[in-house]
Amino acid sequence: MSNTIEDILFDAHKHNKREELLAFLEKIRQKNPDKELTDLYQMAYDKIIKS
Repeated sequence: MSNTIEDILFDAHKHNKREELLAFLEKIRQKNPDKELTDLYQMAYDKIIKS
């Protein structure tokens, strides 16, 4: 899935999970500092929205 950061945030907002996604994003960013930001947002989205 190749969503943009904006797409991910908008969809999370529609699910009322934007703040939760951003909080989780900070955790996984610290553990994966070398990953692309878009990939990190997608990982956070998959964990928060799809789980």
